[in-house]
Amino acid sequence: MRFRSIAFCLLAVYLTGCKTPPVPPEARLADQQERDLWRAGASVYAPREYESYCGDVKRARQALAQENLKLGWFRAYVPLRDDLRRTLVAGDALLARTLKDKEEKRDRIREEVRVLRKRIGILNDITLALNERGSARGSLSRAEIMLQEVSLMADGVKYDEALRKVGAVREVIKEAEGTCLRFLSRYQDPRQIEKWRELAEETVQESRAKGTPAILVIKLEKKMIVYRKGVAVAEFDVGLGFNGLSDKLHSGDDATPEGRYQITKKISASRFYKALLISYPNEEDRRRFASAKQRREIPYWVGIGGLVEIHGGGEDSLTLGCVSVDDKVMDELFTMVSVGTPVTIVGTLDMESPIVKAIRDE
Repeated sequence: MRFRSIAFCLLAVYLTGCKTPPVPPEARLADQQERDLWRAGASVYAPREYESYCGDVKRARQALAQENLKLGWFRAYVPLRDDLRRTLVAGDALLARTLKDKEEKRDRIREEVRVLRKRIGILNDITLALNERGSARGSLSRAEIMLQEVSLMADGVKYDEALRKVGAVREVIKEAEGTCLRFLSRYQDPRQIEKWRELAEETVQESRAKGTPAILVIKLEKKMIVYRKGVAVAEFDVGLGFNGLSDKLHSGDDATPEGRYQITKKISASRFYKALLISYPNEEDRRRFASAKQRREIPYWVGIGGLVEIHGGGEDSLTLGCVSVDDKVMDELFTMVSVGTPVTIVGTLDMESPIVKAIRDE
């Protein structure tokens, strides 16, 4: 009889409103948050915090499963709900941190790419100005391809991989810079620059003393200055050869000679419009050539070369050691000089040449 009374009471309680408490909505929110964190890449950008978060979510799921095994009106979700709320707060902070980290890395990559593209552009201009077509140009081409790969990685949200690639790009650019600086090593030597200045000053003084014209060619800046009675009366752009910044030593080296020369012949019709033949090799050139032969730096069958000219064809003409100017400039120059006019060719007169400074200081 007593048992029936208890059963009746339990049934009455059930029928009068004792229901199974609802599963906390925080459980569903935690499931969604975990997916959001995974998609955001929290496992990559904050692996320790993400591992701790996943552990909390796993324990919450286990606790939820244990509660769900109980009869409905015996289930107690409040402690679980409180734990889930704390987990959700930690997850929100982790998601915000992950997104911020990704944004910072994306912005950093964009800035790195911008700076490196600018640097490559400067070095491209410099190598073109130097007529350098060797390893420096090859390194710059490789760097440009690698930067394209960096952009693709960034587009694929592979930010850490992209940043590692950025470091590799920097090293390749440094290779190009080093090649350019080695190529220009003479142009950073104070003693060499002082020698070039002395040659230029001697030429200007001769023009002033004799009241005659004189030509000064400055190779690094690709400039020609024409003097009359020691005063600069005209300035023109010039072109050099592939190895024009080197001092000519022998036939076939494509270098442009440096030193004091004279015009030996005016050629009114040449392969390159008009030409002014200069007196290369001079005595200094012959001494250097003979010394190099003795040191076996030059094969015995190679000669010293000759037929070095200032000629037309355009300032962009790539010569084999000559100096080129536009045809209109050649017409003007032809009327300003004569056989015997001094021609001095130097590397540079500037101890802080903008070209060298651009490579060294960037």
